[in-house]
Amino acid sequence: MMRADISLDLYRIFCAVVRTGNMSRAAKELYISQPAVSMAVRQLEERMGGELLVRTARGVYPTAEGKTLYTYLSQAMGLIQAAEDKYFQMLHMETGELKIGASDSVIAHFLLPYLEQYHKHFPDISIKVNNKTTYESLRLLRNGSVDVCFVNLPIEGDGDLDVTPCMDIQDVLIGGERYRPLAQVGMDVRSLPKYPLLLLEDLSNSRRCLDKYARENGVELNPILELGSSDLLVSFAKINLGLTFVIREFTKEALSSGGLYEIPLVPPVPKRQIGMVRLKEVAMPHALRGFVELMGLDKNDIDK
Repeated sequence: MMRADISLDLYRIFCAVVRTGNMSRAAKELYISQPAVSMAVRQLEERMGGELLVRTARGVYPTAEGKTLYTYLSQAMGLIQAAEDKYFQMLHMETGELKIGASDSVIAHFLLPYLEQYHKHFPDISIKVNNKTTYESLRLLRNGSVDVCFVNLPIEGDGDLDVTPCMDIQDVLIGGERYRPLAQVGMDVRSLPKYPLLLLEDLSNSRRCLDKYARENGVELNPILELGSSDLLVSFAKINLGLTFVIREFTKEALSSGGLYEIPLVPPVPKRQIGMVRLKEVAMPHALRGFVELMGLDKNDIDK
């Protein structure tokens, strides 16, 4: 029979008495008076319906029933103590797990410096990064596999999501040495179908935004090659296989090293953003809170 009226404090006091074998020592350990200890043990015995301790002039020891009860309660109290210790370790960033979903380009060109700093500050926090497209990352967020996503904005169907912009980005058209003359004069977007195009797979949010931009300007993008990696697109463009779109902020080094050229488009692709996405009404884990604070995001965004 379950006895829901028995408080955890009564069990805790009983365990202290059995462990120390003395009411006075138990009282000292618990920072309460000896009469309070004696009263608590009597209350527990009354509610359990039998004697739990044998009292002697030299101290106390458990009855057979009391010994059985103590055996299980001491294990339970140990688990409770372990749970509290683990909780406060997580609270003070001494342990825990940071679970992030993001694309390879966002990880490599945006998150990596923050992850490096975070690991230096909190070396005992486990970092788990799922390398997925924007919509795959959002699926992981909704099923609880990650605590946060850093994705290319805008996103659709965000009614259950908190979205915090983190960084402005600009999609630009680039080509290798063969297309260097175009970099000097620019190109009307309607001329894109005349050239071989290398694009991200249509599952990516970046590709969807480019397709939308093209359609709004009366153009259909028909790539000769579709890849899942922006870095591979850059490499293929560099050997003159075709033109590709990249995020300017993520490709500065490749563009400055030579062999690749930015081709101005008319009209330019609209600017976008990298955003942090969390589920609404879900408390932020302390491991994630530390990461967001390190990134310097506004406190109001953190406390949404």
